[in-house]
Amino acid sequence: MSSVKRDGSMHIRAAIGQHLVSRATALALCRMVITDVLGEERARAQEPLTVEDGSEVWVVRGAIEMRPNAVPGDPAPIQMSIAKLDGAIVSFFG
Repeated sequence: MSSVKRDGSMHIRAAIGQHLVSRATALALCRMVITDVLGEERARAQEPLTVEDGSEVWVVRGAIEMRPNAVPGDPAPIQMSIAKLDGAIVSFFG
């Protein structure tokens, strides 16, 4: 897997602290991705999604609570970190 190269415009935005992705955009992006990955029914089960400010990223979490005796394959909450600068998904569990 190769890393994405950013051009000078993004380096300038980063240097001046200009973020392109709002809380609402991060939430919408997460919904689209989890629907693509998990399917509509399993994505809907994650609602309501919450968004927390993680400094340079938005951290989006699903509402599913894991059972104390959960095993692999059981429903689990998603967690996705999305870069405020450009919307890159920097982590995704779920």
